[in-house]
Amino acid sequence: SSSSRFSASFGSEAVPENQRPTNEYQELIRSPLFDWATDETGDKGLGMRLLITYAAFFGIICWPIAGATFVMDGYGLQKFTAANVGSLAVIFALLVRLYTGWGYIGARLKSKDIEYEETGWYDGAVEEKTKTELARDLMLYRKDVAPAENRVKSFTAGVGALLLVSCLAMNFSMKAKPIFNEYDPALLQQLRADDFAADVAATQSGSRPTYCGNRYYTAVANGGQGCD
Repeated sequence: SSSSRFSASFGSEAVPENQRPTNEYQELIRSPLFDWATDETGDKGLGMRLLITYAAFFGIICWPIAGATFVMDGYGLQKFTAANVGSLAVIFALLVRLYTGWGYIGARLKSKDIEYEETGWYDGAVEEKTKTELARDLMLYRKDVAPAENRVKSFTAGVGALLLVSCLAMNFSMKAKPIFNEYDPALLQQLRADDFAADVAATQSGSRPTYCGNRYYTAVANGGQGCD
């Protein structure tokens, strides 16, 4: 790979070594996570790493948070969609960070000039690349950086679409009725002590006795008093 061919870039002697585009590229691929987008990793490797990251965030962080938010039984769908949105948001943010990093290096390599800081932000300068330097940088961009940019861009678009669909699904689930057994003795005991749970059960039943939806319990209740 290009990272093994260059230990330091030639030319641009006035530019500090750590601000030369080819050296910035090498620093990028040595940084955590950014090598996920290289050709050596490929589409399959990037997808697998993102999937593992998603699963880790879902199971370790997002699902417990969703569980602490939806503490009542019957809210499994709401818990899942909320945890899914949270995990996908992390993956989307990660991909945006990868894309901005690779995009910055790509722009530096394609540019005919090198913008740099001599000692700080207040004394910026510009040096024009020689034809040899520009040819080298363009070759590096086309061979190594452009494929990584396109790979990350495609994954970002795909995850962004999934995130949008997941947000819509979560919004739908929040409007859906919770799924629980209103005849479960444990739930009935909970309703006695939990006003919020009681309100949810009342809303779900249309403010009618919950036994109205069951023929057996309707018969037990003297033919369904209050069900008309």
